[in-house]
Amino acid sequence: MALQTTLATRYWLKTIIMATVCVVLGVWGIWDYVVAIPLAEMESNRAALLRDDIQMAMNTELGSVERDEVVVLLNTVLNNDNEQDQEWIDSITLFRNALDGGNSEVRRQAFLLVEEKMNQYGNVTPPSKFDRPMQWLFILCLPFGCYYLWSYIKMKKRSNAYALDDGGTLSTPEGSWSADDILDIDMERWISKTGKARTTWTAKAIVKDHPPIVLDDYVYKDMHLIIGALAHRFYPDDWTPMAKQMITKESGDSDTSKSSEE
Repeated sequence: MALQTTLATRYWLKTIIMATVCVVLGVWGIWDYVVAIPLAEMESNRAALLRDDIQMAMNTELGSVERDEVVVLLNTVLNNDNEQDQEWIDSITLFRNALDGGNSEVRRQAFLLVEEKMNQYGNVTPPSKFDRPMQWLFILCLPFGCYYLWSYIKMKKRSNAYALDDGGTLSTPEGSWSADDILDIDMERWISKTGKARTTWTAKAIVKDHPPIVLDDYVYKDMHLIIGALAHRFYPDDWTPMAKQMITKESGDSDTSKSSEE
């Protein structure tokens, strides 16, 4: 029965989680930069206008300099308004009319509207100067999310290319080699107790006319079966078909001889 690998759960799960986290952070950063921060900036500016200018001017007498200055300010706001917020435009118009000598009903409506708008905007925290630069840290996560998605697709495709058929032919993304073309397998790092831990999941197939082929059981599920089959073929006394090291009797033999001498 041919041995075929698939993408290891430990690898694809980690890759998908990283891709998801990076994409979510990137989209979140774009949303904050494009929508949330400008909205908070607009609403905090409106709160400042209501609190520091309109509300203060309404508490002064009709015809006061403060009222006249705020009326000019509100006319400027109306002329420069590009936000297409008709409700806010209507509110500014009402405030201007009330400050510019409107009747008692207009002034009463303006006072009530100031309170309503302050309840709406008064608690909005103005964005700091660091908010927009900070969002770039999140936005820059987006390319990493795309990289992890690309990596998953690439490694998923590669995982289907590793196989060892019943005739001993090894197929890999680098090419295929018959049993006669497979010269050896390097098990130096496989389950080694020393050195870099990550490499203890790997072995190298030595093939004819090509650099050694890395067989990675961390990334590819069931790669240990291919490694074990090759290792058992070349070193049947050292490795099982499951890529487990044979248990030697050297220590037992030495203990037996020691007892005999005694």
